Amino acid sequence: MKRLFLIAIMIMLTSCGAHHGEGGQVNKIDAELAHKLAEPKLHHKDELFEMTLNIEKTAFAKGEPIDYSVSLTYIGDQDSITIWGPSTYLVFYLTDGKRIEMEGANTTELQPTVLKRGEKHHFPFHKSGGYSQDDPDASFWKTFYGEKELLLPSGTYLIAANTDFSLDEKVVDSYYRGFVHATITVE
Repeated sequence: MKRLFLIAIMIMLTSCGAHHGEGGQVNKIDAELAHKLAEPKLHHKDELFEMTLNIEKTAFAKGEPIDYSVSLTYIGDQDSITIWGPSTYLVFYLTDGKRIEMEGANTTELQPTVLKRGEKHHFPFHKSGGYSQDDPDASFWKTFYGEKELLLPSGTYLIAANTDFSLDEKVVDSYYRGFVHATITVE
């Protein structure tokens, strides 16, 4: 039954959902986004890291704060690992595939961070990004970034987090890709 529901959401989003492209033309929701919306990935695990999106529920009332976090744990063979990147080495992202997209912003410094094996690091959701005063939705974004809580208008959203670091100081060919995501609805 749950799988049938997810397939129905995916069909609905790919056939009805749209966002405006260049010149105001309407485009269908990206197929990759539709797939992610239909198939949440709350957990990522490989030989180096375990990453989990922590959320208690996925349906919210309009005006209800959306609370979630992500945890990251080094699980490799060594006692610790040094990662290279910004001090905020996990970035949050959200979109409805139409009008709302917070891509997440980060700094570009390259600093070492030592993570000990088995030590879980928690990252509560935080907003990051920006907007132009010329944006037709500038008033929405001003309110969005001005509120501490994550409050969203009615709709279906992909909420996600990805790692933003490399496994060595040279950075070239060592970028680590960890990604978790969930689908939430706001009534």
